[in-house]
Amino acid sequence: MNRRTQWVLSALAVPLVVLAGYGLTWVGQTPQQQAAEAVSGTVGEYPSMTALRKVEQEGVAFDLTWTITNSPLIVVAPHGGAIELRTSEITSAIAGTEHTQCQFKGKLPAGHNFPRLHVTSERWDVEECLILIGQRTHALSIHGTSKASKIAYVGGRDTAAGVELATALRAAGFTVVQPAPADIAGTSVNNFVNKDADGAGVQLELTTDLRMELFPTKDGPPSTRGQAFVDAVRSVYSFD
Repeated sequence: MNRRTQWVLSALAVPLVVLAGYGLTWVGQTPQQQAAEAVSGTVGEYPSMTALRKVEQEGVAFDLTWTITNSPLIVVAPHGGAIELRTSEITSAIAGTEHTQCQFKGKLPAGHNFPRLHVTSERWDVEECLILIGQRTHALSIHGTSKASKIAYVGGRDTAAGVELATALRAAGFTVVQPAPADIAGTSVNNFVNKDADGAGVQLELTTDLRMELFPTKDGPPSTRGQAFVDAVRSVYSFD
């Protein structure tokens, strides 16, 4: 191999390595190989969900699902699946068959979903879900937080619903902080949950220990405490 050939191959290798860091891989790889070679934490979060969906492959890295009803409430899991564990199960249980729901579910191998598939709520611009949110007067987002203990943090701009939710959860025996601290307050007008018809939704941040207590197994049923939690939340959004 002459010096010119070596230089050309080296020059080509640089952009290929950079692209690989953003989820692009060699032609001919199977989806399983692509998922297995993802390295957690090697790149920052995508600047938006629009950017993420231009690069990551739906059905391989993530699933996006929604169910539509005539309810004025939409329940959203923006970091579901393997990104923030059990938020998908909690979202589905709260929505039930009555309420609209939208979920973005990470499905890469364990340890590879965060931060790669995590986009902050202010940049979570999933058009399909934003349309559904804007059509409804109530929006509730379910998140996971790494804070300690078994605590539910209630934030968002819909403070009236937030107070009702905190009251219902405390009555059911749960520890609640409302309003949520500044780092997870969810009060930005750019937060997708605050883009419902009246410009004010509720952001519910649940600690890992609490989520695991509510739904001990992936895709499994709620525990007794989990059912009590779901019932308390659903009681606030009863529109009969």
